Amino acid sequence: MDVTIERVNDFDGYNWLPLLAKSSQEGFQLVERMLRNRREESFQEDGEAMFVALSTTNQVLACGGYMKQSGQARTGRIRHVYVLPEARSHGIGTALLEKIMSEAFLTYDRLVLYSEQADPFYQGLGFQLVSGEKITHTLDKTAFADSNR
Repeated sequence: MDVTIERVNDFDGYNWLPLLAKSSQEGFQLVERMLRNRREESFQEDGEAMFVALSTTNQVLACGGYMKQSGQARTGRIRHVYVLPEARSHGIGTALLEKIMSEAFLTYDRLVLYSEQADPFYQGLGFQLVSGEKITHTLDKTAFADSNR
């Protein structure tokens, strides 16, 4: 499946409805929360970005981003990662996360995230399972660099 991954500069420039509908059907509120909070969490500040994976017809197939982890200057947090069910298992989520991680590690030494359902996916990308308050996975910059040699 051919996709383009691009940075979101204007949330209103995309049709989020399919992602919103499917994520809600699956019981995930992250896309709805992202869209509701997009004025406060614009992902336009230094050290943060939101990306979408687009089909050749510009349909949003996936989204995800990163921002500073509250209270930890050198730690970034992966946020709002969602891939449409019909787009899963085609490498789209992996390509999206690789883009997010590559860019986030230009600013941060460590990335964290919270996910109850996608443990095998994140571990496959090098994240380690941890237990913490609203943190389930972590990845250090050195481990990421070593895995990309």
